[in-house]
Amino acid sequence: MLFACNIDNADITFGVFDDDVLILDSRAATCHEKSVDEYAVLFSSIFAMHQISLSSVDGAIISSVVRPLSATLCQAVEKLMHVKPLLVGPGVKSGLNIKTDIPSQVGADIVANAVAAISLAGSPLVVLDFGTATTLAGINENEELCGVLICPGVRSSLDALSANAAELPSIALDNPRSLLGKNTIDSMVSGIIHGHAAMIDGLLDRIAESWDTMELTAVATGELAEKIVPYCRSSHKIQYQPSLTLLGLKKIYHLNSRHKS
Repeated sequence: MLFACNIDNADITFGVFDDDVLILDSRAATCHEKSVDEYAVLFSSIFAMHQISLSSVDGAIISSVVRPLSATLCQAVEKLMHVKPLLVGPGVKSGLNIKTDIPSQVGADIVANAVAAISLAGSPLVVLDFGTATTLAGINENEELCGVLICPGVRSSLDALSANAAELPSIALDNPRSLLGKNTIDSMVSGIIHGHAAMIDGLLDRIAESWDTMELTAVATGELAEKIVPYCRSSHKIQYQPSLTLLGLKKIYHLNSRHKS
């Protein structure tokens, strides 16, 4: 079995693949203060809850955009599962040709998402990730990652609004009741959801125009994708895949395993 893990600024997403089947898909809050042992206990508890044996794991891969936690999580996995994780980064084969000014600056999660999205939808396409930031990664007809847009994330935008406006409270992100809210909370929810959806519509239109095409294929992932995608109204096809990053990590792991053999 393969353990795959992605470390984001807000969440740590991890799962276990039994061959091609994802039998565990879990998420925990990113915490810089946790020690190696504390993360080991966290993983052990979740494995036990899902009745998955730690000894059944014979491979591991980790991607991270939080460098201080990379070593911590790698040590926790090695200590608990007795396998040395493959850490996605320079020197690790992804099969993805990155055509940016500084390829090493492209986040490991964006690379993993792109690898999985190409296998699911082909190219050209746009990969949407609704995380701490909302990113749109362009994959051209040659299956090259040709550029990325980085925008304020859904939750980041909402938290900033509440933190910087004294009259606006911290709220849960529910489905909008109507386009124009009739009270403060409904107005905030509608503004964030519809505003973010309109941003995605507009950016997809602009990417389509720059690529001289009428219709784009997009693959969306991230915890808040299912909140935003239903409110997107452009003609572009958006496919939602919640486990996109883990699927990409699995492909990268097997690519490097074959290379080593």
